[in-house]
Amino acid sequence: MSLSRGMRLAEDQVTLRAPLLLFALWALLAPVQGSQGRPSWRYISSEVVIPKKELHHGKGIQMPGWLSYSLHFGGKSHVIHMRHKKLFWSRQLLMMTQDDQGALQMDYPFIPPDCYYLGYLEEIPLSMVTMDTCYGGLEGIMKLDDLAYEIRPLSHSQRFEHVVSQIVADTNATGPTYNLGYKEVRNPLFSQANISAAPRISSKLYSSHHGILKGLVLGSKTMYSVFNNVSKCARFLIRLVSLTDSMLQGIDVRHYISSMVIYNLEDPVVLNNFRVPGSPIHIYFQRHLFVAFKPHTALLMNKDAPHELQFQPATYAVCGSKSIISLASLGRHFLLLSVLVAQKIALSIGIFYDNQFCACQRRSTCIMNQYPIMTDSFSNCSFIHMQHVVVNNFCECIFDSGLSYFNKSLTHDRCGNYVVEPGEQCDCGSFKQCYNNPCCTTDCILTPGSKCNTGRCCTNCTYSDAGTLCRPIQNICDLPEYCRGVSVEWPDDFYMQDGTPCTEEGYCYHGNCTDRTMHCQEIFGRNAVKGENVWYTINQKGSRYGHCRRDPGVFKSKPCSPTDMQCGRLQCSNITHLPQLQEHVGFHQSEISGFWCFGLDSHRSTGTTDIGHVRTGTPCAPGKFCQDTYCNGSVAQLNYDCIPEKCSHRGICNNNRNCHCHVGWDPPRCTERGTGGSTDSGPPPRRMRSVRQSRESVVYLRVIFARIYVLIAAFLFGVAGNVRTINRQKVTEETVDQDNA
Repeated sequence: MSLSRGMRLAEDQVTLRAPLLLFALWALLAPVQGSQGRPSWRYISSEVVIPKKELHHGKGIQMPGWLSYSLHFGGKSHVIHMRHKKLFWSRQLLMMTQDDQGALQMDYPFIPPDCYYLGYLEEIPLSMVTMDTCYGGLEGIMKLDDLAYEIRPLSHSQRFEHVVSQIVADTNATGPTYNLGYKEVRNPLFSQANISAAPRISSKLYSSHHGILKGLVLGSKTMYSVFNNVSKCARFLIRLVSLTDSMLQGIDVRHYISSMVIYNLEDPVVLNNFRVPGSPIHIYFQRHLFVAFKPHTALLMNKDAPHELQFQPATYAVCGSKSIISLASLGRHFLLLSVLVAQKIALSIGIFYDNQFCACQRRSTCIMNQYPIMTDSFSNCSFIHMQHVVVNNFCECIFDSGLSYFNKSLTHDRCGNYVVEPGEQCDCGSFKQCYNNPCCTTDCILTPGSKCNTGRCCTNCTYSDAGTLCRPIQNICDLPEYCRGVSVEWPDDFYMQDGTPCTEEGYCYHGNCTDRTMHCQEIFGRNAVKGENVWYTINQKGSRYGHCRRDPGVFKSKPCSPTDMQCGRLQCSNITHLPQLQEHVGFHQSEISGFWCFGLDSHRSTGTTDIGHVRTGTPCAPGKFCQDTYCNGSVAQLNYDCIPEKCSHRGICNNNRNCHCHVGWDPPRCTERGTGGSTDSGPPPRRMRSVRQSRESVVYLRVIFARIYVLIAAFLFGVAGNVRTINRQKVTEETVDQDNA
């Protein structure tokens, strides 16, 4: 069924359900048709569809967090695949509203944190799907080239019906974002970006540096008046930022909402000047909000002002007190607003407007265009500007690999956040989570008789028995740890003493074996071996595949000196198959001295773990080992003193230089019979489990052989019963002479 604005319904015979359905569609779409007068955007068609959830098909393993739906719209059948994405900085969104006196009050309302998705449409390259499933259906935007569709649940439907509407907009729906002749203010300390390289770089398939933005979202009094409801206003702002986050992922930047402020009674200052710096709203943000929340960027949504032409954000303002962005909704669709928000954030990072030579794949306009309209893609020029920001060591806060998020609430002491804080015995989370918890109450107090709630050494609300394994062995140089039975705490992680031999060519260092061949086998498989010394000359080039180090905050690779080249990127040989690497991690295959050399690249992206660098402690020269990419560590300074006699030939030494005895001998010197272990890692179990043959398998074998014996006996008996004795008689023929007769 289709619905067109401005056209009368045809007078056809329809069922009783059709008028009700059309009325529901009109009621659904009416509140979002735009501002008064001729709207700059409109729905040109709408269809009622029923999305069907698709199960995983294929040989591969379905990754957790993915959803797939099939639906028919635009005259074609489509399958959408979506992956769950994080949107909130903390577990629960911190929201501030005003009380009846106008004072801000802090709250943690129930806003679902785990129902936001980013995906694509099957068989449509570079398509984009941003949806949420927070309120009983699919709600979001689908971008197919230059086409844009909105999907939302049909109200009061009992059959999971949804409305899919195609959105179109006028050219001036978003823009102009700047006037002709506008000149951007660039930092004189930074060199100009080389835009001539832009055509050679893909506008989508580009390996960049992963950035993280901690965002503060503000809703003015006029923005609140559009909905007259805090929850509805918050839903609109969250959906707007979620779509903005999906667009910013095109340049490998994530935008998380750390907190939200909605002025539901009155604005904190008069909103008639939005200039940065110097305007009243900027001064208020600088003195109060920035000090309290320390956001990387802030977004103020207003109803009538400023138009995007009237506000230009400060350049390179991200992470500072000038990072506030102001924008007017002007009755426009949140898709159009999200394009403008993404553009303003990009400008504050240091990405400038596109020129006539910039382009983005499968889109007629790009986000940094003067009239971006309904695009969702950054151009190749934007990637050049982004790389320029990274290389010039700007915006360190969003590229800081040490950022921690999703791990704690923004409050310090709060019962019910699943984090045990000072003054709490336990914390089982929300009321629903605590309902079936026998150890902890909703008041963060242990139940009567309980000693603990969670932990590696907590079992059934009490301390685990002494000898319970709490941390198994991780590698050849690691040692196990056991619970002590008197506390929920478990011992520290202990490993073999530095200098303990682990192979013929390596020794243990900080819990890892420094054998290069073993390191190569961890990456490329068991057939891999270490590379020859001459192959490490590649580390003197200073490329992604061969270097020694990068200084903190600087993304340029530094080549190794001749004395340190053994401490750069690991080089391996005898590679028979390629490993399954992390996203954004590649490998190189180079011919050096007539042999093939393999190694991994080092690319700072998406939080990948660099496993392709020579580990600290690896021997690099006679009597020396690598130490922080320098070949200056002294093996003699390890002071390895664990001679066999120290532990009576019945154990090894741990990193505290204490004996870790073999099973059957007690510490500290392994001279008396016992259970083994050390004085540091906790007591091993007194009773060791023995491996016994399963009696069940023996019974099965006996039954099988018995049936075989019976079958053989029956066969022999049948053969014996059917044997016949054949008697043969010899008959002699005699001739009788008649004459004699």
